[in-house]
Amino acid sequence: MRNNQDRIIGYDLIKTFAIFMIVFYHLGGIDFGHIEAGAYYYPNFNKFLLSFCSSSVPLFLMVHGALILPRHLSFWESFYKAFQMLILFLFGKFVLQYLITEKCFSIEDKMVHFWFLGTLGMVYLFSYFLNRIKWLRIVCLSFLLFYPFLFNLFIDIILFLEPNHNVHFGGHDGFFTLYALVYFYLGFYFKDNNIQPLYSYLLIILGLLLINLEVFLLSNYYHVVYDGVNSEFPTIGALLLSLGIYCRFVGAKISYHKIQNIISFIGSNTLGIYMFHVLIIFLIRKYTLCESFNLFYSTLFSCSIVIFLAFFHNILKSMVRSFISYVIREKN
Repeated sequence: MRNNQDRIIGYDLIKTFAIFMIVFYHLGGIDFGHIEAGAYYYPNFNKFLLSFCSSSVPLFLMVHGALILPRHLSFWESFYKAFQMLILFLFGKFVLQYLITEKCFSIEDKMVHFWFLGTLGMVYLFSYFLNRIKWLRIVCLSFLLFYPFLFNLFIDIILFLEPNHNVHFGGHDGFFTLYALVYFYLGFYFKDNNIQPLYSYLLIILGLLLINLEVFLLSNYYHVVYDGVNSEFPTIGALLLSLGIYCRFVGAKISYHKIQNIISFIGSNTLGIYMFHVLIIFLIRKYTLCESFNLFYSTLFSCSIVIFLAFFHNILKSMVRSFISYVIREKN
């Protein structure tokens, strides 16, 4: 379904959900419980709710795959898109982090979320070659499904069967974030929503169960509350959860035009929200002197940041377009 701006509302809905989950996760500060000596840690409601954030980045990768792969980009088009991601990465690290966050506001926290831009650029280049050699695509995607996804599940099975296993696992291996290719192609393969709603819900439930089982296993193995979001991206749990949400939303239809326009507006500005949201979070923490929020305030702050940055990015895009148009007119 397309809106007045010829946008696919299902993709915008997925992106809106994903960007909210990213902001919600990075805002942090929610009570997830703690490890008590001699007792097992069980994920509480807040921890269970945060499990949905494990689908945030995968959903973005899936939407990009659904939009990019059908276009059969040439090598130079793929290279140009990868180069754009590099420019955005450098802008984020040098301008947003170094010049603004560190120099202007004396905030030393690192903006590590920009890794996604490098991964997306890598995916653009790799997918160009995989699209032209079918057997290579099949081999690479099959290998990546086995390692890291099934391999990480194998680790969980070992810990489930033998909780006191003496082999140290150094966290989940994402194979240099190449797991992103699996999500990229899944978005393309399932863009026509060929999964029944019931199966979508079952995938979501199974994914949530696997994620929280892993949180339980690894929290009690390492004796610290396991993150369960970033480390979950290359896992079967996150894959099933992301696929279920994607297939449920990709063909969504919204009859209320105002809600549809809001979702399309946020969906069209997710890049700006992603780029600037951590800076806003740092400023909130610095000037409110508050490192933790309850669930209500975390949700409220996350929604406010998403809406504010959607407007900010939209204005910024308009200013850039106006400047480019002005330069072109002056040259002519």
